[in-house]
Amino acid sequence: MASVSSVGSSSSSIYGTRNVISGLASGIDTETLIENAVSGYQLKIQGLQQKRTKVEWQQEAYRSIIAKMSAFTDKYTSYMSATNLMSTAFFDSAVKVSTVGAYADKISASGRTNSDVQILGVKQLAKAAIYTVSGLAGGSGDKPSVSGEQINLKEKQPLSNISGSLTINYGGGRTYTVEFGELDIYSSADELAKAIDEKLGEQTMTLSDGTMVDANTRIGVRVNGESIEFYDKGGAGNNVYISSASGDIKKTLGLTPSESTKSLDLSGVELVNEDGTVGDYLSGKELTVTLDGVTKKITLPDYRKADGHTWTNVEYLDELQKRLDDSFGAGKITVDRNSVSGRDAFSLKLTTQKGSTMAVSGNAAEAIGLGSGASTYVDTSQTLGDILKDADWGKFTLTKAEGEVKKIDVEATEDTPAYSYYVDSKGHKVAKSYDDGQYYRVDDKGEFLYEFKVNDQVVGSFSKNTALESVLTAINGNADVGVTVNYSKTTNQFQFVAKESGAAGRVEMGDGLASALFGGGTEEKGQDAILSMSVNGQILEDITRSSNTFNVDGLSVNLKGTFNYAETDVTDESGKVITAAGTLVEDPEAVTFTSTSDADKVVDAIRSMVEDYNAMVTEIKNAYSTLPAQKSSGAYYEPLTDKDMEGMSESAIAAYEEKAKQGLLFGDSDLSALYSRLLNAVSMTGSDGAALKAAGITTAYSNGLTTLTLDETTLRATLETDPDKVRDIFTKSTESGASTNGLMQALKTPLDLYGKTTGGKGILVEKAGSPLASSTLYSNTIQTQLDALDQQIQKWQDKMSDQIDRYTAKFSALEQLVSEMNSQSSYFAGLMSGY
Repeated sequence: MASVSSVGSSSSSIYGTRNVISGLASGIDTETLIENAVSGYQLKIQGLQQKRTKVEWQQEAYRSIIAKMSAFTDKYTSYMSATNLMSTAFFDSAVKVSTVGAYADKISASGRTNSDVQILGVKQLAKAAIYTVSGLAGGSGDKPSVSGEQINLKEKQPLSNISGSLTINYGGGRTYTVEFGELDIYSSADELAKAIDEKLGEQTMTLSDGTMVDANTRIGVRVNGESIEFYDKGGAGNNVYISSASGDIKKTLGLTPSESTKSLDLSGVELVNEDGTVGDYLSGKELTVTLDGVTKKITLPDYRKADGHTWTNVEYLDELQKRLDDSFGAGKITVDRNSVSGRDAFSLKLTTQKGSTMAVSGNAAEAIGLGSGASTYVDTSQTLGDILKDADWGKFTLTKAEGEVKKIDVEATEDTPAYSYYVDSKGHKVAKSYDDGQYYRVDDKGEFLYEFKVNDQVVGSFSKNTALESVLTAINGNADVGVTVNYSKTTNQFQFVAKESGAAGRVEMGDGLASALFGGGTEEKGQDAILSMSVNGQILEDITRSSNTFNVDGLSVNLKGTFNYAETDVTDESGKVITAAGTLVEDPEAVTFTSTSDADKVVDAIRSMVEDYNAMVTEIKNAYSTLPAQKSSGAYYEPLTDKDMEGMSESAIAAYEEKAKQGLLFGDSDLSALYSRLLNAVSMTGSDGAALKAAGITTAYSNGLTTLTLDETTLRATLETDPDKVRDIFTKSTESGASTNGLMQALKTPLDLYGKTTGGKGILVEKAGSPLASSTLYSNTIQTQLDALDQQIQKWQDKMSDQIDRYTAKFSALEQLVSEMNSQSSYFAGLMSGY
């Protein structure tokens, strides 16, 4: 709802923040006098603001028309639209093709052809080349499994006496927690202090100015004798203390955290329990086991029985088997008892059934030999360095620097010292190889990048820090490689598939990094489809196609199965071979095709087009032919001011503005010319007019407006008897060789001339701008008018402000003078009262 802000509707609106002395001494209503004195300025500004509002409304009206024009062309003339009535493909696709014959289920088809096409037989289907790699993590056989390193439950396992956590408070408002596990062994105050400092360095502190730094740049940790002290390393005088603690570290060090707890006293404390065993450590620990998406916590057996004796390895594994059976059911996960090596050692091996996925993690996984965790499938978030930790990276091909290498010097800051690095001509970071003295590309952490090739194409350059999933994404996103890859956890297989089917397709891993990751796989060669067909009576036997979908004179044929080729030799009664294996059988029963028009698809699109055209052309015609509304007095409706709106309801305001907006574009020559061009486009004569009428489209005239009408019965009848006539009257153009333009090209020409929003802009877009062409929003004819009006409004507001200042100063001086005179009068009156 638009309105014009009233200037001078109240004294406060013209005075702003000015302090005005209002007739306190003189009794004069100075505010009213000043308002009356500047009323001419107020009326001028109000008139300009009303004019500005009307120009904005005109701009909105133009943009509404542009939006309808653009929507029409996008929907019915754009190659990206599913209802592109300029496209022969739209009409050709609106055909239902049925296959006929004993092997009709082996073939499907779409499109349209004037040829007599018959598929006599299919010997083989086309296949894409496939390269399959099993493993990278093992467990790709019939029974997927995870295996750990050999462990000995009786082996000594030093355990930390200070496992748990410390929370350090910095400056009262920021806290940082460091945690220690039972296997985090620190035998001295120096080792523990260093560990605390490193753990603080992994956390971020936000300073008062918003700068983010590592916490250990502000929280200092130092050893003083047998104590570890905490202090403000930044020298700002902040209080640093231990605010809380948990676990063994609190108990062992006797901590009572408070603001005065600024150190750890290690005197007389044994930081490590040297008497523990692996079995003791594992007692009561949990393994997190996930089987086919279901996760359970498995508590490991207590190493020492109630009678004080320890489990044998076999007993220990049997107890673990029982607990797995209780959690997942018998036979789901098997503990391999054959993994026991001698009396004391064993290697844990868990096996599940084929087609299942299993992962094992938890705080006991490393101690029981499984590292940080193990699974029957590859963790694609792992880095290449972790996956290929035993590979000889020196044999891989480094990515060379491009062009000239130059040094970049970075100055020191408050938080970082000065440093330098090198870049090539493309801006890539590079470093010199010690092997040959040449420069090669590196990642942000300084690790060398290595080429990864598939099908002789460089997919990308990756380092030890690159995650495997990034490599897979790069392969799938590289169009030149022509390969897609997917990974199945269930089968633990990477499958590379050539994007193009046929014998020419291939999947070949390059040397170096690609071979190290995915070498040793199995390859299935691609193959062409082999078939026989008849086209207009000519037999084409044993022809090949690289894809199972191909075009025959406009008919798109899709092969789905083989038929009519002998699988074995066919002999007669005497044993003579009459049809050799792999050849077309004698008198094959062909698959033929019948086509019927999908009338509903075409009719729906044309009906929608007619409705949208009529709505568009009606708005255009009404915009330039409707007279502005007048009041009973004969005056035209002007935009409302804020003062006008006082006391009006929202519905009354809306009704008024509807009248005020009427006829804003009356007599517009551009809209009149556009309407005439559209009228000429739909008013076809001669053979084109007859074809359009056969398609059910005619024009109707009423109250000065010409619109389109659609006779769906006529349209459906023509689609059944002569669908090409309907297609051609919509799609043909002189650009494609026709003598005249069809309906859609005839409409598109004026619509582009006046409403085009891309490339060269349309006449109306240049005039009013459009959100559909962002560059025109603030660069158009009407915007120039609005800017000029804004300047005029500002000029008159400045003039009025100057006048208000002048009158205010004069009346203020008058009030001051009258006040002084009143004071003198009172003084003399006081003197006279004494006589």
